[in-house]
Amino acid sequence: MAGLVLALVAVVMLVANERNAVRDLRANSELGREVVSIPSETIDASKEGQLVHLTGQAKTGDRVANEEFGISEEAVRLRWQAEIFQWTERSKSRSDIGEEETEGSGAGYVYEKKWLPEAVDSSEFVQPGHENPGPARFRSGAAQAETVTVGAFRLPPALIAKIASEEPYALAEIPTSLADESARLHEGAFYTGDPEAPAIGDERVSFTLTRPGPVSVMAVQEGGSFVPFRAKNGKTRFLLSEGTLGAEEMVQQEEKKAAGLRWGLRVTGFILMTIGLGLVLKPLSVLADLIPLLGNLVGALTGIVAALLAGCLSLLIIALSWVTFRPLIAIPLLLGAGVILFFAVKILRRGQATPPPQPVP
Repeated sequence: MAGLVLALVAVVMLVANERNAVRDLRANSELGREVVSIPSETIDASKEGQLVHLTGQAKTGDRVANEEFGISEEAVRLRWQAEIFQWTERSKSRSDIGEEETEGSGAGYVYEKKWLPEAVDSSEFVQPGHENPGPARFRSGAAQAETVTVGAFRLPPALIAKIASEEPYALAEIPTSLADESARLHEGAFYTGDPEAPAIGDERVSFTLTRPGPVSVMAVQEGGSFVPFRAKNGKTRFLLSEGTLGAEEMVQQEEKKAAGLRWGLRVTGFILMTIGLGLVLKPLSVLADLIPLLGNLVGALTGIVAALLAGCLSLLIIALSWVTFRPLIAIPLLLGAGVILFFAVKILRRGQATPPPQPVP
């Protein structure tokens, strides 16, 4: 029963994935057909409501700040990462067997000291003697500029968020409000203890800065800003890439991202279906175990057949999803599914026809 459920889940996943893949490709094709490249220096009212592509230098006059640490910079974004040095607990794995135990290891568990962004509740630990402090003093966060322009256009917050390149930002000095005997600066980060020999409960805060740079935008022009493009099938596109890219390059980049996700789900669906069909066919090998040596042979054959059937069904689902959109892709996939099915049936019949070994006289 579990195998059948797993196989059905895989089928639903593959069908949904291929349906979404076709919709993505249709939307991206429409994107390439509809887009018009425009200069960023001026706003052309005749392009209002149209899908446009432009490139230019992102600029901002806003200052992003962290008042607690006395930071104020003219940039797109300031991000700070707060971490606390603390005990962690995990079950021992095979790699721990035979190795020297980590400091504080207990039977069946390994206790390690690590820098982590969230406080770990040590009251849930199995072995005593690994107490972590309470909540951290500092919190991670970010400050983003509200006004970022590209030429004459103002970027909306959703596009500003896509400017993601970061560089380390070194804290110049410890603020007076945080200065005490334990405060330290090390490689631009703030520490509440010795950076070279941290103690449980020590905290550190590091910083990164996103500076303005060249960007490429593809979206619908609305006033002096942009809104998402909605394709005929309902898919939306709201694109910003760092660097100077042409319209065709941006469409190709979007398709590559979608293709990576598609193939990840295809492989996952195939693996789930193989496991599910393997469980469905498992009773055959259990029955064959009644005959010496035959059980292992049938078990191996059912595993191969499960993988072949999963491959056949996966190809069939993909082919049927693409047959109306790209028949030149679908037809070879259908033929491939047929060939795989032929070999799966042939192997299964051979396994059924295998005579039991003769008893030793």
